[in-house]
Amino acid sequence: MEKILVLDVDETLLNMERLSFLKIFKKNYKDYDGRLIFDKYYLSPRPKVKEFIEEAKKHFKLVAFSIVNKEITIKKLEAIGVLDSFVKVYGKEDLLDGKKSLKKVVNDLGISNIIGIDNFPEAFLEKENIIKINPWFIGDSKNDSALSTILEDLKLNVIKNLP
Repeated sequence: MEKILVLDVDETLLNMERLSFLKIFKKNYKDYDGRLIFDKYYLSPRPKVKEFIEEAKKHFKLVAFSIVNKEITIKKLEAIGVLDSFVKVYGKEDLLDGKKSLKKVVNDLGISNIIGIDNFPEAFLEKENIIKINPWFIGDSKNDSALSTILEDLKLNVIKNLP
């Protein structure tokens, strides 16, 4: 049976900060894998995000859900080279009562085995189905392994228990 993993984008998969902010407060930002985007922002993927995505898509259909405009979210995912791994991308245009919704994803894709990862589970109407991850920002550890840890837990405890 197919399974869906809904992934928050900002501070879960990547971080984007104003370049002017980084130059003042996080002068080492260039030490992070990243690039200039939208002329005044620096975008950096969370460490090991590509490896996480590659492994996760072996077990799940991947969906990205952001509270930011869908077009901007697509550009961010494209900039870090993972857009093609997602079967669907949702943005602020898809929020229900100002929140992300797993039910919307289930209705759109017709797959009911669903779980999500977000640094702020309360952003979802169905927060009980969301795994909390610590947010990641440019300047945080380059050895962050939170996504890998969650994926290993999903493989051990969730994937085998879903029908």
